[in-house]
Amino acid sequence: MNEDAHLSVQDSTNSDITDFSLATISITDDDNSGDSNVDYAVKGGSSQNIYYQGQEIVASSLSDGDYVLRSVDEYDGDNVSSSTFEGEYTATDGEIEIDTSNLESNDYFLRGGGLDENRDNVFELTVQDFSAEWDEDTYDTGEEAAELNVESQRNSYNVNVSADGLDYEELNAIFGDTAINGVDHDANSDDDEIIVRGYRDDSIEANFSAADIDAGDYEFDLEVYDTEASDSASVTIEEEDVSADFADGVTTTAAGDITEVTVELEDSDSTFVSIGGEDVGFFDVVYVEDDDDDDEVTFQVNTRTLGTNASDDAYSTEDDIVEPDAADNGATFEDEDGTPFDNATHFSQASGGLDQGDLVRPIQAGEYDLIASNGEFSVDSDGDLVVENEHDIATLDLVEPTVSGVTTHTAPADDTDAADDVEELLEDATAVEDIALEDRLVVQVEADGIEGYVAQQSGEDLDSLNEGVDGAVLNDLVDDGNEQGVNFEVEATSATANQDPAQLDFSETTVYFDDGQFFVVADTSSDDTFDKSVSDGDSFDVTYEYVTDDDERYRFNTDSPPAWNINANADSFPYFAAGDDASAEASFSLADREATFDNENADDQVEVAVNEEASITGTTNVAPGTDISVRLRSASGVSPQFILTDDDAEISEDGTFEATLDTTEGEVDNEATLRFRVGSSNIEEIDALLVESVDDGEDGEDGEDGEDGEDGEDGEDGEDGEDGSDDGEDGSDDGEDGSDDGSDGTDDGDDGDDGDDTDDSTPGFGALVALVALIAAALLATRRND
Repeated sequence: MNEDAHLSVQDSTNSDITDFSLATISITDDDNSGDSNVDYAVKGGSSQNIYYQGQEIVASSLSDGDYVLRSVDEYDGDNVSSSTFEGEYTATDGEIEIDTSNLESNDYFLRGGGLDENRDNVFELTVQDFSAEWDEDTYDTGEEAAELNVESQRNSYNVNVSADGLDYEELNAIFGDTAINGVDHDANSDDDEIIVRGYRDDSIEANFSAADIDAGDYEFDLEVYDTEASDSASVTIEEEDVSADFADGVTTTAAGDITEVTVELEDSDSTFVSIGGEDVGFFDVVYVEDDDDDDEVTFQVNTRTLGTNASDDAYSTEDDIVEPDAADNGATFEDEDGTPFDNATHFSQASGGLDQGDLVRPIQAGEYDLIASNGEFSVDSDGDLVVENEHDIATLDLVEPTVSGVTTHTAPADDTDAADDVEELLEDATAVEDIALEDRLVVQVEADGIEGYVAQQSGEDLDSLNEGVDGAVLNDLVDDGNEQGVNFEVEATSATANQDPAQLDFSETTVYFDDGQFFVVADTSSDDTFDKSVSDGDSFDVTYEYVTDDDERYRFNTDSPPAWNINANADSFPYFAAGDDASAEASFSLADREATFDNENADDQVEVAVNEEASITGTTNVAPGTDISVRLRSASGVSPQFILTDDDAEISEDGTFEATLDTTEGEVDNEATLRFRVGSSNIEEIDALLVESVDDGEDGEDGEDGEDGEDGEDGEDGEDGEDGSDDGEDGSDDGEDGSDDGSDGTDDGDDGDDGDDTDDSTPGFGALVALVALIAAALLATRRND
């Protein structure tokens, strides 16, 4: 390597120098002891820390001339102390291209040109390990995500892929969506090879469904694009056995409601589903696709909006994909000569298709074919529907809507939309006819045929109506001017003079739908729930009905497609013939919240036993499930004072409640106040008295044995014991006041002659009573004589 140097001349003798010559000289490093570095990079690429056998390495920043490539045998520190000759190269334009295909794994350097022979000027070469294997031995022609697993110690690289029997176009269809690094997929297309990206430990995805290839055995050859590494991977491709089966052979739903359809898929994640045909005057097709990888598609159909201007909203799915325009997803529609139609609507209405025209009213009750297929539809010479490659057929059985009944329920006070769904609402609801003000009123209507209207009007997802919708939609439906033939009234049975009776305002409610019925939830604590004020004792009639005109049926307007919610004729329910109707009624009353306690004595005090688990029971009209508390508080003169509360008391479905208190803080004859509370409000307050024990009636049930004594007519002879001499311990009545001490389980005495039964008493009981009476009379006579 030649370099320029400058020579400086100094006058050391202080003599006058008037003229001298300064020239450039050339210095040559004959022993290669210069200080110079070299740069290495992959040809057409960048510098790497490690190079792989087979890559072409370009050495640059060199002086033109001859160089020797040597492999390192040994280092002395950072310097090469021993090496082996590998080959000779000549640098041109400062570069040398080094072919590494025949080199082994080692460190290499160039000698010559004044290059330092140290670690800074070596490159490391290694052999790339590479393996490839299909994740499964067999795939079918419909497989969309087959995995070709590859492993290498190299992070990222490109791979040439080829296979006997497959050309570049087929390979591109199979692998074309995979990523690559710095080259084009088709760089080797002339050799029927495709370039894909390789990984350290990952898989190359193959989509066999995208290529029209024959079933058979295929060996795929994989060669790393820039090294000598390669492998092959064999796989068997079988014809796919595509199937699409309906989960239910017959799906029954009321016309106008929402139905759910499930299609089970195999060897495919999509299919087309057609509804109807030439015999029912309606036909439509949707594309469905499994999007949650559970091998099935579940979707909902709004039968109210099919074939209308809202038909795009007629289908919905939560977890999968449903597309109402089947043609956009590959479905084809043709006449008998093969002339195509644009879409299913054009096919169903055109004269060369099914020639059906627009619907005149919402699709009616009837049996509609459901056909799963590959999406190829046409007509034969008779104009009948032809479906190619059917997978399965089922029936959508739409039945005429019915009105079966109305039931009123109560539920604990809360917002009308507090329940997450119908199931939760029913857990809180109890069927009653007396509704306590402040609680929720729940009106259950067993009727179908309106669910689809409510879904479309509300804009809610078709599968979410059981989670509750705003009652304003129901209010719109039953409005007199809506002409939908649905009447619904919750109206008071009486009214103030010159005023209309109070009515439930449905726009203030929440409506839940579930399997042929719906529930209207109202909050009786709100002043807006009824259009007029209501109070304790108000009674209401509930009427729900479907009505029609005597002469004209419901009929859409003449728009094409028709508006889904416009009736051009008189008020009529869409699914009934002229003159038909259906209705159901119920009634209920509103009352203030109230409660009564059991065990009241003659002084209007509730007797409460002194006991660690004293039971306090009663009855209330507050909704079962309501959080209540029962509190016992000592009177002001009692010492020591006590306040006892059971916050866990519960109301049973029959309106009874029970609280348990530890009353041992008090003493017998202590007076107190007993309260029944809902939240912070006292519903009932009454005086109470602590007693030693309270007859809970359980032991008295044993008195029924005494009642069995009726067969002992002899017992009646003892009636001269009406002086009360009978202590009752033997199960007989004392005859005087009809009372029962309860200790022996006898009757309460009001039917004291029931004590005649001697089955459970000593034989001859009646005679013994008579004998005792005689002795008592004799003793009395004796006392009088004294």
